[in-house]
Formats: sequence, structure tokens, C-alpha cells
Amino acid sequence: MAEAEAAAAAAADPPEASAISEEEVSALLEGGAAGNVQPYDMMAHRVNRMQLPMLEMICKSMAEKMSTALAALVGRDASVQFSGLDSAKAAELQATLPVPGSLAIVRLKPLQGNAFVSVDPALLLALLDGFFGGNGRATTDPQAAIAPAAQRFLGLVLRSLSAGLTAAWGPVTTLEMELVKQETNPRLMQLGAPQELLLALRFTVELGAQTGRIDWLLPEALIAPLREALASESGSPAVRKQESWAPALGLALQDAQVETRTILAQAQISLGELVRLTPGDIIPIETPQHAVLLAGEIPLYRGRFGVSQGRNALKILPGGVS
Repeated sequence: MAEAEAAAAAAADPPEASAISEEEVSALLEGGAAGNVQPYDMMAHRVNRMQLPMLEMICKSMAEKMSTALAALVGRDASVQFSGLDSAKAAELQATLPVPGSLAIVRLKPLQGNAFVSVDPALLLALLDGFFGGNGRATTDPQAAIAPAAQRFLGLVLRSLSAGLTAAWGPVTTLEMELVKQETNPRLMQLGAPQELLLALRFTVELGAQTGRIDWLLPEALIAPLREALASESGSPAVRKQESWAPALGLALQDAQVETRTILAQAQISLGELVRLTPGDIIPIETPQHAVLLAGEIPLYRGRFGVSQGRNALKILPGGVS
């Protein structure tokens, strides 16, 4: 019955008003058409490198500084190239990480949340070999990357990259990297909610004949406060014009009521003396020369206590609260 009413309504409309042709209507009404419908994830291509030009500049600067830091660490030439910026859901990205692997959880202060650094296990072993004077040739044993010595060296590598990271992000914000935890089996650790998006900053490292990758994985929620700056070419958010209501709001704040107080005297006694106090006891205090006017716990002015027009008063003195 519903199909008949829909067909009648379609026939009643003039041909030029139809959004789709009669053949397309017939195809949609066919019983087997529903089985050919494919889901489309609107979030699959959310990130575009052209939309974040400053982030690309930061990544190129990171690559240069990582080259210098790794070369100084292992005592031989190391080349780092920024190879790409990808976006993927946490579950999909986690499935691509090598097992066993070398994954570090880091905090980029003052941003809220954790970021992740994935180092190719073979590359980590090559760097470790170079650090101890070898030619940078990685061992073929995949389990060697999860040995305690290799994991301690991973922490050393990240600390050596910390200063370069801070310098590269300097045009946008001041970041300080803190190593939180290391994991050798990425499958046992959550990068975030399964549908949460992460940015993968990918770097290719060449150390002699060994080539590997270092990926910085940043949840989009982590860099959300910086997104406006990253979308600009200068690293600074676009200056917004002052809204018309801002001056009115500022004037209205001038009439806001603020409760103030002054502490005229304070005395310190022991707990034993306190519990022995009885009505009529006297606690000696010294008469203060000055008092401080407070708003909550914030000192505002220094003044002299007195009486004005029959009421207690505080005369504000010059020189601030110092």
C-alpha cells in the first residue's frame, strides 16, 4: 500500500520537479537493491595535509632536529626524512603496529592526554648497535628489541629527541615531552577509543644500510587546542576582531560586587593551649601597623586600620601590597 501511494505521489509531480528519474525510482524499489548498498564512513578522510600547513612545517623541522640528535647519539651519520601525515582510527592504527614492537607513551605538556611514539624494532637495534660502536647493523632476532637493554635504550633515544621536539613546535606552542611508559606488545595497550582518530606523523630514518621508521601518533583530541594555529601558515591563530559586545561586557564587569576582607591580627598557639581555653582567657596579639585588603585569597592593597565617620575603615596606602 505504501509503495502504491509513493508511486502515485511521484506521478503527480511534474517531471521537472523530480530529483531523480523514473528509472532510478524503479531501481530503488527493487527488492535486491538494498543488498548492494555499501556503508560510507564520513570520518575516513577527515584530515587533509593542506588544511594543516603549519603542522607540515613542524614535521619537516622535527626531521632535521631528529637527524642531528640521532647522529650525536650513535656517533655516525643518520638521515631522517618526513615521509607522510596520515589519519586513522585507533583500532585500525593499533592493528598495524609491529609485534613485538617498541612503543612509548609520552605526555606533551601542557597538552591534555597522551601521545605515542612507535619505533621500528630493527631500527632500534641498529641504533643500539651504533651506540656501542658497531656499524649499525641490526640483529635478525626479533625478540632482541624487547630485551631490557633495548628498552632502556629506547628511553635514551626519546630523551635525546626531546629538545628537538620542543624547538620544532616552538612557533606554535611550548611543548615538554615526558616519558610515561613503554610497551613491547602494542596489542595489549589502547591507543584510544576504537573510533577515535589519531594523526600519524611518519618519519623514515636511514642509518647506513639500515632503514626504519619512527611514527609519532597524536590523538586529534590532544592537538585540538592547537588546530587553529596549525591551520595557519605562520603558526599564530588569526587575530579575531573584537566583538561589539566585548566593551559592554567589560563595563558591566565594573559593577560586579566583590567581597573583600581584612585580617587585623593573627596569633599562633599550640593545640594543647587551644583545648585548655575557657571563657575569659586572653590571647595576646600585637597591634599591626598595616593590614592587607583581600578579595578571597588574593591580596589587593596595603592599608592602615582606623575609624571613619563612626565606622571601622581601612585607609589604602601607596606602594601596593609589598
